[in-house]
Amino acid sequence: MSLIRTYACHREPWCDKTMSVLQEKQLEACQERLMRCPNVNIFDVKTEDEARQLFAFSFYHNEMHGRFPGTEKLKKKVLSFLPYEACMLSRDEDALLKRMLVQDMQVTLSEWQEISAAEALVQRLWCTLKIHDDDTATLHLHPSLSESIMDVLLSDKYAKAQQALFSFSATLHSLLYLSGFLHATVPAAHFCNSILDLVPMEHTETFIDRYLRATFDYTQTHTGEMLLLHPGLADPSNLLHGLSSLSPFGVHLTEEMMLGGMNGILPEEVASTETMRGMLVGAVRPEAGEEEALEDLRMMAKQGASYEEMKEVLESMLCVIPTRSMLSALHQLHVQTVRWMGVRSAVLH
Repeated sequence: MSLIRTYACHREPWCDKTMSVLQEKQLEACQERLMRCPNVNIFDVKTEDEARQLFAFSFYHNEMHGRFPGTEKLKKKVLSFLPYEACMLSRDEDALLKRMLVQDMQVTLSEWQEISAAEALVQRLWCTLKIHDDDTATLHLHPSLSESIMDVLLSDKYAKAQQALFSFSATLHSLLYLSGFLHATVPAAHFCNSILDLVPMEHTETFIDRYLRATFDYTQTHTGEMLLLHPGLADPSNLLHGLSSLSPFGVHLTEEMMLGGMNGILPEEVASTETMRGMLVGAVRPEAGEEEALEDLRMMAKQGASYEEMKEVLESMLCVIPTRSMLSALHQLHVQTVRWMGVRSAVLH
C-alpha cells in the first residue's frame, strides 16, 4: 500500500497519530481523491474536458509538467507504456489486475488496503473506479487492454521483472523497518541497473518512480525529492530535521539485521513483543484488535515516544484497567524496542 503524507501531525497527541490512525486518515484522503476523479476511462472520454480531468489525476500530469498532450496522444502514450509498465506494478495492483482479468474486467474492492492500489491503476489510466452509495467500490479495467496485458503476464520478461521486484521490495521494506525513512534516489538507481534489459532505458526512471509511489508511503522534500516512509512513522519532519547530518551508510547492516527488518521485528525485540502480545489477549477493545494495538505501541517506541505517552495510548485501547504485569510488559517494550535512526535511545522511567 502506498499513501503520500500531506499533513503535519507533530503537535497532535499520540492517540491521534498511531500507525492505525494514520492509515485510517490516509484511506479517507484516498477515497476523497477518487470521488473527485471522473468516472470515465481515457479510452471512452467523449470530450477533451473529461480527458483533461483524467490527465490532471494521472501520473502523467507531473511527469509531463502539467502540459496536456491532447486526448489521442495521451491514449497512445498509455498504450506504449503498457507492455513494460504491466511488469512493474505493485503487488496489490498486480493482484487486482489478475482478479479483473478473470472476473469480466471488474472487481469489487473487499479490503481497505486495496483502495490505494486501485487509485494507482486509475492514475495509470487503465481503470475506472466507481464508489457506490453503500461505500463499496467497483474497479473496471478497460476491455481493450486485456489482450495486451495477458500477453505481458505470460511473457518471460514479466517473470524476470517480478523476481527483481520481489528482491527490491523486500530490501526496501527491511531498510524502512530499520531506519523509518529512506531517500528514494539510491535504491531507484540500483534497481534501474537491474532492469535495463527489461524496459526501454529512457523510461526506466518513470516506471520505477510509479512503482515506488504505488508501493510505499512517501513524502517529498521542499526540493521535490522523494523520501520513502515506514507506514508507522507519524511525523517525517521529526526525523528529516537532522537528515543532512546523517550518513546513509553510517550503520553497518548485518545479515541478521536485514533479515529482522524483512520480518518486521529484530531478534532483540522478540521477547518484549511476545510478552506484550500475551498481555493484550482479551484485553483490547474489539474495534482495535490485539495485533493492531501491539503494532501501534511498537511503532511509538521506535519513534522515541515516552513510556508515559505509550501508557496513555495503551489505556485508550483497553476494555479493562491495565494491570501491574501489563504495565511492566509495556515498560520492557519501551526499553527494548530498537529506535529509528536519529531517535534517542529510551529513557528509563
